[in-house]
This record gives sequence, C-alpha cells and structure tokens, in this order.
Amino acid sequence: MQLIDVTNSYSRMIQHELVKSPVHFIKVYTLGNSKVVYKKKHAFSEIVISNKIRQITPKEIEFVKTKLLKDRADAATVTAQGNLVEINLEN
Repeated sequence: MQLIDVTNSYSRMIQHELVKSPVHFIKVYTLGNSKVVYKKKHAFSEIVISNKIRQITPKEIEFVKTKLLKDRADAATVTAQGNLVEINLEN
C-alpha cells in the first residue's frame, strides 16, 4: 500500500476550507481508489477515508493511522460507517 499526495489537485477546495473553517493544515492523499483527507485544527486532528466503490478494510485503516499519526496512532478514535471512516485524535 502507498499513500500518494494529491493535495495540489484539490487546491481550490483546500483554499475554500482554510478560509471558512478553523483548520490550519489540510493534505489529500489517495490509497488505491480510496481518498484520504487529513486535517489539523488546534485542538485535534481528523482523518477521513472514503471509497465510493467498496468498504474500507481494517488493514487500510491501520496503515493510514500508522503513516499519518505515527506514534500517536493508538490514541486515535475510529468511527467506521460502510464506505466512510473517520479517525479523530485530540492534540
């Protein structure tokens, strides 16, 4: 598995989000045909994994947590609902 940074492809969406919300950091990645959006706010970090075709596997969730949250991955809260997974971590 490989996370590929595609943030530049979503520059308008990211600019709009940075202006309209308290988010100060946004990165967009692809993981195969899944999209991963990583946002940081002052109080917490949020990762959303989505796939329009199939459900997200537990292996993919653990891979994303390990790659993006590193040593803080165990403290994250995961909420999975079919084709959408939300991972939250208080800073």
